[in-house]
Amino acid sequence: MSTAVVTTCWGAYGRYLTDWAESIAGQTQRPTQAVIADLGVDDPDTVAHATEILRATDVPCDVVTGEYAGMGAARNTAVAATRTEWVMHLDADDTLLPHALADVAELTGQADVVSLGAIRDGRPVCFPDVSRERILARGHGAFSCSPFRRSLWERRPFHTANDWVDSVLWVGFAHLGARFAGTTRPGFVYRQHDDSFSHQLTAEDRRQAVRQWKHACRSWELA
Repeated sequence: MSTAVVTTCWGAYGRYLTDWAESIAGQTQRPTQAVIADLGVDDPDTVAHATEILRATDVPCDVVTGEYAGMGAARNTAVAATRTEWVMHLDADDTLLPHALADVAELTGQADVVSLGAIRDGRPVCFPDVSRERILARGHGAFSCSPFRRSLWERRPFHTANDWVDSVLWVGFAHLGARFAGTTRPGFVYRQHDDSFSHQLTAEDRRQAVRQWKHACRSWELA
């Protein structure tokens, strides 16, 4: 399986990159490529350190730079730097469990998106019964780091006008006929902390995001 693990980071998020890189370097089946989109981290040394960790374990790591212009645009910047069949966007503050990419590889022959289970708030959350129909019904069936075929992204990249870019991405892929499959055990640790993006949203931010999400989903339906 040819796959890239990418991330985007800005501001203080750079401080999580060491753990991010070590979790990728520790995979039983390592990726073909890693990409870090540095969109203005506070401490550039953290990017260099993460790069060194990956290259020391023979994982090629590319760094692209730019300015932060929203989550969708940030993710598109990272994916555009890949050269693999499969791509996983793993948030800089999340980490993979050692078996994650091996579990994904077992499902790629029958899927275009692999829903990777998580450990969230200390408990496992998986979607082994995820389907295109469930996604089209706008049900939650995949976390943000679920790997996908790059050819789908080329046709329907991350939406740039919505902060819930991953949920919209899956709906767009489903409209293209993508096949979904889910792992039966967690493959990553979803870390939450005080400066997590989701913790900084106000009630009005969330209402506005839902409105944007519904509008984006409708735009995919009409495309």
